[in-house]
Amino acid sequence: MPDYIKVNSDSKTYPYNVQTLRLDNPYTSFPESIEEVSNDYNVFLVNETAQPAFNSKTQKVILDEPEYRNGQYYQRWKIVSQTLEESKSNANNRINSEWYQVESQGWNSGQGFSLGITPSDVALLVGVFSLAKEAAALGLPLPHLISMDNNPVVFNTIQEMTMLLLQYGQARATLASEFAEKRKAVENATTVEELDF
Repeated sequence: MPDYIKVNSDSKTYPYNVQTLRLDNPYTSFPESIEEVSNDYNVFLVNETAQPAFNSKTQKVILDEPEYRNGQYYQRWKIVSQTLEESKSNANNRINSEWYQVESQGWNSGQGFSLGITPSDVALLVGVFSLAKEAAALGLPLPHLISMDNNPVVFNTIQEMTMLLLQYGQARATLASEFAEKRKAVENATTVEELDF
């Protein structure tokens, strides 16, 4: 949607839009293309310009009053520091996004398959392991685990399964601890600069 500025002799209104022009002139019937008459109402198109580079972790870019040059208006940008709350929110979003990425990859067993690490995956693995212990005690075949690519993971003994799930549990606990530390660092931050990670 085009960007406009309204220029009066003693003031400027920016941003300004077509809807506001219509509201400011309720008894005027405007043509479909507002550009045909906008200059008659001191409303001028503001040409787009590229946003400057900025550190999205600690800064934000906002529109400033447009620059007038060569008979036209052009967008002007201002880089300002984010508030601590904004930076904390952005840092938490980055951490959550990183965690979702880790969850989507799962835990690589190093044995040619990966196991899921979401809470529902953990609950399912705990349930299968409980059944496997009972099956082993009764001399029955052990149930299979299902890898993230839907292939069965077969165990010959309950000891093999126990060893794998101990490794899995340790790896997931380490991951969860790392992310918990990141979230705690965000919570405890008292300056925006502390969140530039």
